[in-house]
Amino acid sequence: MTIKDQADQEIEALGHRDRDIAFLLPEDQWDAFLSQTGAKAGGDPPEATYRGLRFKRAPVTAIIHEEGF
Repeated sequence: MTIKDQADQEIEALGHRDRDIAFLLPEDQWDAFLSQTGAKAGGDPPEATYRGLRFKRAPVTAIIHEEGF
């Protein structure tokens, strides 16, 4: 399973709930995520938008959502 597939699974699991959250994405998979999704990164820490949701590069081991923005 690719990092894009994992991101798609997390988005689908979110369903129609609060879409104003960000997902934290493992640093070591960040470049693959950008390449596979075509998302463009910017900011510090780096952030990208994919399927209308924000993804942030972070020191995590799996894609997780971050609430409280």
